[in-house]
Amino acid sequence: MIIDVTGPEVPLRFPITGPEPIRPAAAVPTAGDTPPDYGYYMPRLGTKHGKKLGLTEQQVEWLDKFWPPQNVFVAIQGCCLATMHLYLQALPALETALQSVGASLAQVVDQAQQEALRGRRAAPNPYGYSWNDYDERYLQEQTEATIYSTIFRRCENVVREAYGNKRKLAAEFSGMDAALAAELEQQLGQPLDALLPGLVTSIQAPNEATELALNLQNVTRWKQQLDQLAEALSPSTSAAFVAGVNQLGQRNARNPALENIYFDASKLVAKYDREEALRLYMQYVYHDLNSITVNSKPLAKTIQKSLFPQPDQLQRFEALISQLVQDKDLAQALDRVPAVYARQRRKIELDLGAIREVQHQHAGTVELLNEYLQDEPEQAVAPVPNSVAGPAVAEAKPDEEIQLSVAAPVPAVPTATTSGAFAAAWGLGATQQALLTRFGEQALTLAQAEVEAFARQHGALRNQLIDSINEQCYEQLDDVLIEEDGDTYTIYASYYQQLATPC
Repeated sequence: MIIDVTGPEVPLRFPITGPEPIRPAAAVPTAGDTPPDYGYYMPRLGTKHGKKLGLTEQQVEWLDKFWPPQNVFVAIQGCCLATMHLYLQALPALETALQSVGASLAQVVDQAQQEALRGRRAAPNPYGYSWNDYDERYLQEQTEATIYSTIFRRCENVVREAYGNKRKLAAEFSGMDAALAAELEQQLGQPLDALLPGLVTSIQAPNEATELALNLQNVTRWKQQLDQLAEALSPSTSAAFVAGVNQLGQRNARNPALENIYFDASKLVAKYDREEALRLYMQYVYHDLNSITVNSKPLAKTIQKSLFPQPDQLQRFEALISQLVQDKDLAQALDRVPAVYARQRRKIELDLGAIREVQHQHAGTVELLNEYLQDEPEQAVAPVPNSVAGPAVAEAKPDEEIQLSVAAPVPAVPTATTSGAFAAAWGLGATQQALLTRFGEQALTLAQAEVEAFARQHGALRNQLIDSINEQCYEQLDDVLIEEDGDTYTIYASYYQQLATPC
């Protein structure tokens, strides 16, 4: 087998036992042709995919005009099928454009073949052999294959761009006279380039298998997709961003740079959702542990300050990371992330030894008081008129006890007057003060759904708003102001009263 390296990769078929039967010059292999088997035959795209894709005879013929391209992109089945689909759409559109100027694709190809023959015959022949019908037929087929394969290559470049592959193929009309190539570029290349951008929307998105193969082929392809996700990132879309990042991670499961996706995503979402930022960073740590090279990149100091306003939060998160490194249980680590920001109540520890000592020291005093109380004579209680005591006091009869009915004390709830006047030293913003005022109007208890609605009205997230108030007040209260209790939020009355007191 001899390969002509000056043009497309087309095997030259030489006769073995005798001359090959000559076909008409216009004949081309179709789905029904069965060429001689010399051990090198490769089915062309139309023949290979015609029945499977339900192609028409014309579509099979167009795909059989050239030998199948051999490169890593079209070696991926999804990429090859997408390029074939665009090619079969581009040719009819190109035919329509040519007909509008009084030409056709077949005429342009035929003229190019005749021009190639004239140029070959006029060229000097240093070997002294004469051209025969077989040579002319081969040259015509080669010219036709070059034209259609160039169109296919340009379609492939468009699909590559749509699939995030920045490496382009050379797609000129090569392997022929320069003047003929320039003429074909004007007649076919320019109209095709004008048509292809309008057909981009018809390219189907790659399926999961294609995504995996493309990401393994191009290990930095994820950066473009992550940038696209980040363009729509906002406080209200952080959940959608995280879902997109997780899907991107699944599509890069075989990519050696997988952990970098989660690391960069963690930095992007840090200012919108702290817990999701920590979860993404944990996924980075997990995949970094399972990579060839363990980098263990820490988050930037500025990001750490925004994620951990209190030192104990950073300590709890570092403990989770250490546990993850030890047991590599990612699911358990992700479930424990909320504990990093859990409100830690102050613990009161009683010294039982000190209590017993005080009891021992004052035992005599307690006994003496008991004697006084037991020996104290009973004093008569003067009856209280109903007009003075009211309905809560009954008139006593002789030798009967007088029982007073006293209402239980009602806890003081800050009124709207006090709830709206917060000391400026606390540094609370307008939205924070408005929410605290709402607490004061509702007896210091609000449902989570009501806080959620309030936050949305003010363009904030519920958890972030609650956390921002607690962080603002934590240093002075040494405790959290707003407690989460099931489906509600509550505030201690004593803490609330302090808000109106200058610090």
